[in-house]
Amino acid sequence: MQNNLEADETYTKRNKRKVMLLLILIVLVVAAALLITPLGSGSLGVEEVVKVILSKIPFLDIETDIFNSAIIWDIRLPRIAMAVVSGIGLALSGTAMQGALRNPLASPFTLGISSAACFGGAVAMFFGAAIAGSGKFAIIVTGFLFGLGALFLIYAISQRRGASPETVILCGIALMYMFMAMTSALSMGGMLGFLLWGTLMESCWVHVQVVFVVLLIVAPLLLIRSWDMNALALGGDVAQGVGVNIRKVRLTSVILATLMVSSIVAFTGLIGFVCLIAPYIAQRLMGNDYRFIYPCAGLIGALLLLGTDTIAGNMVESMEIPVALLTTMIGVPFLLYLALSRKEWA
Repeated sequence: MQNNLEADETYTKRNKRKVMLLLILIVLVVAAALLITPLGSGSLGVEEVVKVILSKIPFLDIETDIFNSAIIWDIRLPRIAMAVVSGIGLALSGTAMQGALRNPLASPFTLGISSAACFGGAVAMFFGAAIAGSGKFAIIVTGFLFGLGALFLIYAISQRRGASPETVILCGIALMYMFMAMTSALSMGGMLGFLLWGTLMESCWVHVQVVFVVLLIVAPLLLIRSWDMNALALGGDVAQGVGVNIRKVRLTSVILATLMVSSIVAFTGLIGFVCLIAPYIAQRLMGNDYRFIYPCAGLIGALLLLGTDTIAGNMVESMEIPVALLTTMIGVPFLLYLALSRKEWA
């Protein structure tokens, strides 16, 4: 009895520390967003940012400078909000795929699913889908269908007897480059190049709302499966022993991840490695409990994309660097580290 009480107290203390860490990450995301917003060519302060945000609340009668309000509310805040929701979405999708496939190298980017969704969006745009309005939903649906095609191909490969994690990743990387090449072919002489070099420059509140709605649908459905993912992490035999339908959990998780990625790619283009780095760091911080890994990974993804996009927009004066370039510069060494430290997870 005494041992059980001590175990319960230890478990409770660990969960409290995890909740505290999540609260700290939330504060960091909010603080980072407020501190980043004034950065740019205009001379603005945090006080002005807060004032503009409060002025949008109907019941508060706060007057602001029209010029500053336009810069903050119509240009900078949509981009920051898009970085937050996209970072969360990419991180959640990577977490779901790593857990479902039990492979720390798995992510929508390394498995070629992001590239397939990107190509699907390019096809829709090439054949006349509008960039704005309802055409955007056609791009998301087309990207989702292409992403699903790549997903089922990778899933079939992973289910083959004797298929190692390295084989699955190599096939995914091959698909990634194939779809990137096909997207490049469609982009030649056109305006689709932004799909290959992900950027948040064109972000607006409509884009943020669409991605946010998809996130509101996907995130709870993934969190509901947290206990099943915990069991799956202990091995297929353990998961089956406690009544987990492994095939259903895996398919549901990777399909939801594909939907999330497709909605983001339609507006930002191909942004890689956020879905690989954030889940890894979250698991190191939270252990193997997906109830905490999911929110932690999402917040880390938001911070990562916020930081890289801020650097991309302010590194060179009067020049915009694609955020995907910076995430790739960070992600490639990280991927090499994971590959070379295989002994830790083999």
